[in-house]
Amino acid sequence: MNSKTTVIIADDSVEFLSLLAGQLEEDPRVQVIGQAGDGEELVALVHQLHPDVVVTDTVLAKLDGLAALRQIAALPEKRPLSIVTPSFTSPQILAEASSLGAQHFMPKPFDISVLLQRICQSVPQTIPQPPNTDMTLLVTEAMHQLGVPAHILGHRYLREAIVMAIQNTDVIHAVTKELYPTVAKRHSTTGSRVERAIRHAIESAWGRGDLNAVQEYFGATISGTRGKPTNSEFISMVADHLRLKIHQAG
Repeated sequence: MNSKTTVIIADDSVEFLSLLAGQLEEDPRVQVIGQAGDGEELVALVHQLHPDVVVTDTVLAKLDGLAALRQIAALPEKRPLSIVTPSFTSPQILAEASSLGAQHFMPKPFDISVLLQRICQSVPQTIPQPPNTDMTLLVTEAMHQLGVPAHILGHRYLREAIVMAIQNTDVIHAVTKELYPTVAKRHSTTGSRVERAIRHAIESAWGRGDLNAVQEYFGATISGTRGKPTNSEFISMVADHLRLKIHQAG
């Protein structure tokens, strides 16, 4: 039995889906088990995966969000809790969503902490920590010290890349052929978008982080005149430093 609340999210923006999934899975009580870019895919995923919660926009291709909820309500399996997150709203949309059994109505932009609260209210939970939780938390803290903004898309991609590099040192020698495609596959995007998002995260961080932390992780390797590290340099240096820290702690 899965002790996490399982969620399927639907939106017509691939980047928003990936960002929302990353933010939701920051909470150890939540597991995003599916991402749908259109209404037909949403219905199919719900039928196949039986989530506890569906989070959907109303504007979707092929089948709009409300029509998708109507079909989900007709499925033979238990109906999931549904949260509607429209880009625009009206009394008619609100009334129709309510008539289809939507438990919560949260127009964009919404507070992610409130969304998490409403998701987690649906299932009582006893949460075991996944095996890589400590490592993920260690990487997250390092990125915070180095000034990587948590709200941007590249934050999650960069964190996953660093965790991969800690676990497998060889991956840093195959950044384009292995690392980016692996991260991209997890988020239904492309390697080039992952590369650009990570580059943006590093550029956003440079000059914002704690100077002592920057010195600790990069030392004299990255000089002030040379400028920002490349993606592979940043990932490799942070991973090497944290790998040593983990080894010393063990």
